[in-house]
Amino acid sequence: MAGLTFSKNNVDTIGEILNRKSSAAQLLKDAQTGLNQAFEADQQSPEELIFELFKVPNRDEACIGKLIAVLKSFGLREDDPRLKPMMEKIREIEAEQELLSNETKDARHWNLDRAQFKSCVSGSLVIITQALRNNLIVPSWHEFVEMMREIYVECKPIDGGQTAQYIPQLARADPTKWGVSICTVDGQRVSFGDAKVPFGFQSVSKAFNYAILASEIGADEVHSYVGQEPSGRFFNEICLDRNNKPHNPMVNSGAIVVSSLIKKEMNMADRFDYVLGEYKKMA
Repeated sequence: MAGLTFSKNNVDTIGEILNRKSSAAQLLKDAQTGLNQAFEADQQSPEELIFELFKVPNRDEACIGKLIAVLKSFGLREDDPRLKPMMEKIREIEAEQELLSNETKDARHWNLDRAQFKSCVSGSLVIITQALRNNLIVPSWHEFVEMMREIYVECKPIDGGQTAQYIPQLARADPTKWGVSICTVDGQRVSFGDAKVPFGFQSVSKAFNYAILASEIGADEVHSYVGQEPSGRFFNEICLDRNNKPHNPMVNSGAIVVSSLIKKEMNMADRFDYVLGEYKKMA
């Protein structure tokens, strides 16, 4: 792993959350001048650096809750699978403390000692350092979220058009619902409005099924059955390209072929359960 360094803008953001801007700025200076070799014997490890960043003044403790708050400010949620090791360790410490004190308390609000804090961080070190080094795909997450919020609010009053009538589930959809969810390639997430209201996947499933099949048998094998170029036709036109294959997995003919290839050795019920399970994993 490369040495742990922090950008100026990122440290300013962290400093605002911690209300310790000067300390964060000093850590930035130290990081820029001497932390490119973080694992050398005479230098601090990434875990030590993170501990120092969230350290309580004049105490050998750091606040795990503030770390979680900073990660949230970069778009990373507590249920992110990459943060699971850290969250499980926090819950483990919480359970231990409950046994000792007979009092229930949210461990995320605790000040943890150096060993406890480092043990929590170590299991999720890759994603934590990626965020603190400002290496996520959307570095200015707060500004991005506000821009998306403005677009959401601007579009909310729009009530023109009509729900599709050719599929009963679509015809019954509530046209007043309006929600937006965004997930970047680095797992930064934000949602607005009716984002938790269930809706039919319909043709969105084509992309997921394509991904499932490509992961299962490989892209080369998939494209021996279906092409990967635009058709120039309507999505529901049943036609083949010059190689006698559907043009791509996103038109109906290609989607039918892709679906027929997923776990084709299984019966239909088991195939459905398998695909549903893969959808749940992706969610």
